[in-house]
Amino acid sequence: MRFVTGYPLGDQRPASARHGIRIPHPRRRHLLAALAGLGATPAAALDLPRVAEWQMAGPSGPMQLRLAWPEAPPPPGGHPLLLVLDGNLWFLTAVEIQRAMLPRFELSGAQPPVICAIGYAGDDRRDWLRRRALDDTPASPDAPPGHGGADAFLDFIEAELLPAIAARAPFDPARRALFGHSYGGLLALHAFLTRPNLFAGTAAISPSLWWNQGALDPAIETFLAAPPANTPRRRLLLAAGEMEAAEAPGLAAKLPPARLARIAENRVVGRARDLAQRLAALPAPPILDFTVFAGEDHGSVIPAALSRAIRFAVPR
Repeated sequence: MRFVTGYPLGDQRPASARHGIRIPHPRRRHLLAALAGLGATPAAALDLPRVAEWQMAGPSGPMQLRLAWPEAPPPPGGHPLLLVLDGNLWFLTAVEIQRAMLPRFELSGAQPPVICAIGYAGDDRRDWLRRRALDDTPASPDAPPGHGGADAFLDFIEAELLPAIAARAPFDPARRALFGHSYGGLLALHAFLTRPNLFAGTAAISPSLWWNQGALDPAIETFLAAPPANTPRRRLLLAAGEMEAAEAPGLAAKLPPARLARIAENRVVGRARDLAQRLAALPAPPILDFTVFAGEDHGSVIPAALSRAIRFAVPR
């Protein structure tokens, strides 16, 4: 396992820096409104090649799906597949990153994945937030109202979404991967821990392990006590931004005390590091990469993490 701090490749400025967008803390109510312009534009309006859009009924309401596939024909077993949560925000970013990486794929002989962004239909950003809180959080006895629907969401992905993707772009069932950030990172870890046959690769970025006083902790302990037999063949990227740790250099001088206290309480970096170390200590650990991206915060870490996920978390 690698424990890495810093960018995996030279200068990887996030989209937020390139476009001059200030990304607020994810727990503020205006998160999606601030970021919507990065991925909410209909793909058809941009005349992108090899892209499809459609809607499906999900467990929390209508879903907006966007799909992009490689130019090369699929290999005999099908392309790899990367599902990206919060797809309203990150579809265009993921596609741009992947297509910029095509020379790297050609040199290495690896195959770029089909990308499917899972988003929410409609333009009501508050509805996106409400449904995201329900879909991405696991059930627990004291879960707040409007939370705890992760298993229903994963059932939808497995039983309905994956066949819908296969009908549009052939993919290899043995090379499926899931990318999630924040609440989405919590869902990705929940899937990794409880559904070992659903995804061969997982990218859990800035996972909200603090949610509901560590509601995922029982699943973590169960997994560590008896890891599934296929654990050594599965790939897991755990990552966060350096500025998500209260002890990050210079952070205390930049943030108000209440914000700094919340960062210290959530321990996004520390909790992810603790989990990575415990997984690495297993007799037969997963293929694991823990990375702290230098200079990045909770929002700006996403483009760098997408680049790493496309190269590491997607099975080749």
